Amino acid sequence: MIRGITLKAAMVMLLAMIFLAPAAVAGQSTAALPAGFYLIAADLGTALYQRDALDGHHDFVQVVALHEGAAVRLLHGPIVEAGQGAGVYAGNNPLFATQSLAEVWHGFSTQESQPFCLTNGQFFSAYSGPVTLSFPLKVDNRLISDGYAIDQYRRHQLMLAIWPDRADIMPLTAVNLHTTSAPDIVAGLSEAVGGRRASSRAGRTFVGVGQPNGSGNYGTIFFFTSRLARTIEATAALRAFGAVKVMMLDGGASAQLICQGQTYAGPGRRVPQTIAVLAAPPPVWADLLSRVDSCEPDLAWIALDKEPDWLTDTWC
Repeated sequence: MIRGITLKAAMVMLLAMIFLAPAAVAGQSTAALPAGFYLIAADLGTALYQRDALDGHHDFVQVVALHEGAAVRLLHGPIVEAGQGAGVYAGNNPLFATQSLAEVWHGFSTQESQPFCLTNGQFFSAYSGPVTLSFPLKVDNRLISDGYAIDQYRRHQLMLAIWPDRADIMPLTAVNLHTTSAPDIVAGLSEAVGGRRASSRAGRTFVGVGQPNGSGNYGTIFFFTSRLARTIEATAALRAFGAVKVMMLDGGASAQLICQGQTYAGPGRRVPQTIAVLAAPPPVWADLLSRVDSCEPDLAWIALDKEPDWLTDTWC
């Protein structure tokens, strides 16, 4: 026994500390935090940072480490009308019911085991009633909508392509849309859009990709959300965290954020499409630690498929 716990339990705790204690939260070193930002929430592979403005408003940046097992899900409201063949890329252009972010969070957080954050997604056609999406949306290898706005800001249209372990932001073209292997795509606009409006303070939601993983791909996604910010403030914050490419999502009253059940930005208008973030699944050691006091034989060594003989008699 070691101070009231068994030697075997102590060994499991030591191993868990080695495997569970990250050197940095979601790939972001505390020493490297951009000026003014501080950590307010975190889970495995995910982190949420806040910056306080003098007028009482706040800027938020999510860091989502896909290469560490965190995940991004593209959600949408119920399809009211299929819009068969009415899409601008020869696909569909459905009408979606809009939802409050709180409604979406409730459904998402009750269905998923590792919910972390939920933010608004892409642009859409109107602010009430069933709406169409402005640009394409692909979910789980299925192109849900082509969108309708192919002629709006054509040179500035971008798409966020998401794989399980990486992501990229690339021009939105018919070729890129239909040939990429990414199972999930949400589209938006470049930071150059907006003119004078870009320099005014308004609700902003931006996404960025960066921090290349070992394969040379972008293994981290960053989300910026603020109820009152300029475009340059949003993009500068994302780049300060490590984003190499950035894309604008819907803003204004759509810009809103819920993390771990708490509303950080909003509530805002009802939206047809949202972006959900899930923390990485807990390692096997976390489960072992939660059950270590049950004295189940061989429990601590299931993952290693072996048990040292000298620990056999020290379990309880």
